[in-house]
Amino acid sequence: MAFRRFWWGGMVSLTGSWMRITALSWLVYDLTGSPLALGAVTFANTVPTMLLALFGGAVADRAEKRTLLLGTQAVFMAIAASLAILTLTGRIDVWQVLVFSVLGGVAASLDMPARQSFLLHLVSREDLPNAIALNSAMFNGSRIVGPAIAGAIIAQLGPRAGPGWSFAVNAVTYLAVIAALASIRVSSRLEAERRASVVSEIREGIAYAWRTPAIRTLLGLLAAAGTFGFTYVVLLPVFARDVLEVEARGYGTLVTATGIGSTAGALAMASVRLRRPLAAILGLMAAFAALLAAFALSRDYPLSLALQLGVSGTMTAFLAGINSSIQSATPDVLRGRIMSLYVFALFGTGPLAGLLAGGMASLWGAQVTVLVSAAVCGAAALAVWAAARREALPPE
Repeated sequence: MAFRRFWWGGMVSLTGSWMRITALSWLVYDLTGSPLALGAVTFANTVPTMLLALFGGAVADRAEKRTLLLGTQAVFMAIAASLAILTLTGRIDVWQVLVFSVLGGVAASLDMPARQSFLLHLVSREDLPNAIALNSAMFNGSRIVGPAIAGAIIAQLGPRAGPGWSFAVNAVTYLAVIAALASIRVSSRLEAERRASVVSEIREGIAYAWRTPAIRTLLGLLAAAGTFGFTYVVLLPVFARDVLEVEARGYGTLVTATGIGSTAGALAMASVRLRRPLAAILGLMAAFAALLAAFALSRDYPLSLALQLGVSGTMTAFLAGINSSIQSATPDVLRGRIMSLYVFALFGTGPLAGLLAGGMASLWGAQVTVLVSAAVCGAAALAVWAAARREALPPE
């Protein structure tokens, strides 16, 4: 029952969040016309994650996670409300977007490790892999509705009022997850006889990950995906306007297709138990790279929509497989810190990814940039496969 309430509250709030994300990318590109500006916003949002993720994991292991999540959701709501006010009153500028992106990144560095490690307090350990996959389905399922709504609002109200109202709706949707968290009565603080310093606990988490081959290998593969695998997300507004020429409504539909594919991938992972996790993870990464390369080369809108289903589905299944494998290899007392390394590997490389995507697209165009990214992801999967033949990696 507690997991169900948390899941539905998160579904509502994340639908609003995807409205904000979609509208914000379109607003920034409309204000600047620059792919580099899109990369700069991603950079501003993910730098705090890179710098504070490990600290956030240590806090998650020490804190009452439910209380911590209530605080981070309140911060996200305040950011969305502020963006709405500034945009609807005509006072929005890119520097303000950058400031709020930094604040959101700080909150996310605390929110994501706490959210990931909170799941074990809502379900049994046996049900944890399914809960992780369903949580991923929640995150990605919200992308089906949110971007489509934002795209329709922008098309109807214009490039400034549309984003403003999308931000306002997002602020209201955070009330759903805040209410769900307030109604859940679980103890989510792990007791310890003696606590070391935060720095010592961070070192303990890093040391455990490094000496555990399964976790070390999967985190490395995840970092490659985090750095290069999401360049197409940063550049979707460029593809919509300049490559496929479909404008705001078409952009919203592209992001919605991403959500549909991601939800399908997450639900597929929730319905199966992998007998050979590493083989499945590498296969999904290779499939993602091939589909992403095809998307980069496509100039046909219906084909690009179909490819987005495959790109997002394989990436989400890949991430769910890695998340489940890492959590299965992690003791409860270290869960927050190890999941902070997961967050760091996936999102902490975002500053490089955002600037890399924006800079490369400014020089060579969006299509070449995404094609190069696909090649790197494929090479990473091949390298891990080759290493797996030489030494014992994650247990099957």
